[in-house]
Amino acid sequence: MATVSLKNIRKVYGNGHTAIHGLNLDIADGEMIVLVGPSGCGKSTSLRMVAGLETISEGDLSIDGVRVNDLEPAQRDIAMVFQNYALYPHMTVAANMGYGLKNQGLPKAEIREKVEKTARVLEIESLLSRKPGQLSGGQRQRVAMGRAIVRNPKVFLFDEPLSNLDAKLRVQMRIEIKRLQREFGTTAIYVTHDQVEAMTLADRLVVMNAGRVEQVGPPLELYEKPATRFVAAFLGSPGMNFVPAVVEGGRLRFADDRSVEMPRHGDAKEGTRLTLGFRPEHLEACGEAEADLVMEVEIVEPLGADTLLYGRVPGHDELLIAKHPGKHRHDRGARVPLRLDRQHLHLFDVDSQRRLND
Repeated sequence: MATVSLKNIRKVYGNGHTAIHGLNLDIADGEMIVLVGPSGCGKSTSLRMVAGLETISEGDLSIDGVRVNDLEPAQRDIAMVFQNYALYPHMTVAANMGYGLKNQGLPKAEIREKVEKTARVLEIESLLSRKPGQLSGGQRQRVAMGRAIVRNPKVFLFDEPLSNLDAKLRVQMRIEIKRLQREFGTTAIYVTHDQVEAMTLADRLVVMNAGRVEQVGPPLELYEKPATRFVAAFLGSPGMNFVPAVVEGGRLRFADDRSVEMPRHGDAKEGTRLTLGFRPEHLEACGEAEADLVMEVEIVEPLGADTLLYGRVPGHDELLIAKHPGKHRHDRGARVPLRLDRQHLHLFDVDSQRRLND
């Protein structure tokens, strides 16, 4: 187990492109950090710099207080799990799992003991004599995790390890990864573009955008109090709705002349243009007289326990999404009156995109 510290880390490629702009992050011993963001945001590049697979242009990377910028990957005492498993096809599962230990010069008996112990934890004892080609995707991922665990590294690094699995297996493996990380208490850095995966796995989330950190914190804190419009839109499935509004007489007025009172702690001058954000689950069906917004339905998605309504409101071109519990039948073109949950409204500055209310 170990702490990991990234201080003013930058990555600049030879063509002048800056992939990472001054990344600062302190990871506690035994903590699971998840780097999340869209493709190209720099999350995998950051992970590869920790692993030693990418050089660091500027800044200091420390593991357990020791600067490791110039150390080879094998000298950093880390283990990495890749999305493509990276197993040797000609070796058995046991040989794949014990390969790193063999390179360290450990006795065969000790290697066998460590491999069998890890296989029992992962419930793959019956697979030890098989080769990767005889395994399912989920079994291969367990083997790849076992190869990392058996080394007892200071830090686990996961680079989108579940992206090649089907939806059901992803859920199962996500639970398994969290269980194993807690059981072993190993410091872990996990990269994913899947925000559901990120929310469920992380002790703390690091949301990245264009090589910069947008926000760091516990998943629910980021969900409930996103620092920026980007974080608000990225986290949540579906993401947050946004509607332009103008401050008039202590209220927020929409394009169709409907209005709501300013959210708690919302402080803006008369005439200020803002963006009001609210999540799909915070739009409640109501009577016409109580409505803050009236949606014209375009698409209905029945999900069983919930129903998603996609539609538009007057004066706003973007689709809004309302999430209602239970089964709701609405035809295309139906007008649905909706009331905003006053306890869950978010104000964003139009220019800076920063969240304004506490």
